[in-house]
Amino acid sequence: MNPIPLFKVFGIQINLDFSWFFIFFLVTFTLAEGFFPHFYPGYSFIVYWIVGSISAVLLFVSVLLHELSHSVTALHFGIPVKSINLFIFGGVAMIEEEAPNPKVEFLVAAAGPLCSFTLGILFFTMAYFYPVDDLLNGIINYLMYVNFALGLFNLVPAFPLDGGRILRAIIWTKKDLLTATRISSLSGTIFAYFLMFVGVISILQGNFINGMWYGLIGLFLRQASKTSYEQTKFSVILSGYKVENFMQTVKPLLPDETVLDFINFYYPFYRSSIYPVIGRDGQIYVINIEDIKNIPEERWSVVHVIDIAKPLIAYVSPYDSLYKALKLMNKYRLEEIPVVYGNTILGILRKSSIELLLERYLEEEKR
Repeated sequence: MNPIPLFKVFGIQINLDFSWFFIFFLVTFTLAEGFFPHFYPGYSFIVYWIVGSISAVLLFVSVLLHELSHSVTALHFGIPVKSINLFIFGGVAMIEEEAPNPKVEFLVAAAGPLCSFTLGILFFTMAYFYPVDDLLNGIINYLMYVNFALGLFNLVPAFPLDGGRILRAIIWTKKDLLTATRISSLSGTIFAYFLMFVGVISILQGNFINGMWYGLIGLFLRQASKTSYEQTKFSVILSGYKVENFMQTVKPLLPDETVLDFINFYYPFYRSSIYPVIGRDGQIYVINIEDIKNIPEERWSVVHVIDIAKPLIAYVSPYDSLYKALKLMNKYRLEEIPVVYGNTILGILRKSSIELLLERYLEEEKR
């Protein structure tokens, strides 16, 4: 299901995944039925659940601040950030591009743990100056603990955790990005299997809940490590190719040409699902073959292409990389995208051409 949009911070969309409600309930339950009654006895059931809920919300505020630190640092270096998603395993900043160099990679990765440790020190200071044995002290101590734990866990050198990205940045200073990602991704896979092993041992010892969480986090990290490496590999491959080498040149339609003209003289040659049209205002528009299917065939000779044309929502330059083109096509869910230079239509780039290039690369890699 699509996440729930909450608000924007520094232009970054904050989203809430539906899986978050499960972890919110689990954290609240653990605090209300275990942590607070054990360390701060004498309060009612309702009070424990209210305090547990407040603590769970503040935990995710801490997670959000952790991810915002990554995002703001990335934005500072000109790296776009699409959103931050809060979900069952915490949060993730959807940073859209690789860092341009190892230094930036290191700083973006280190910003999250630094934020968590800063929060941990802040709550430690608050607990020191408020040594009262009550539930407010309990909330402060809990937030101190979880922020230190969040910072330490993320510093594990296992990609794509922050520590794994720091490791990648260090290796990147000596090797290329892909090699650095491969090594740090391997460390992430090893750590993931370690967590799954700990989970199995915990279950065998009768601690089913902890064992289940170790196993789930291990499975998540294993998949995330593999996916992150594949994304980096594809970005490195596609960044080495320009759109101009893979596009199909086309002659744009003029506004007074009819749908029948397009079907008879353009479509058989180009076989493109979208096609550029020069509007009477000189702007570029596109028609879609799906829209033509909704027009009765007997009207094709009287309907002008400009009448069914739509504004151009996305295009690429011939000098853009295939990686940028693929990201745009995925963002707008396009199978084909016009290639424009200035205000001149040059051609159309198909996603299938990019996928074919990747398939050939993967086949050569296997051999």
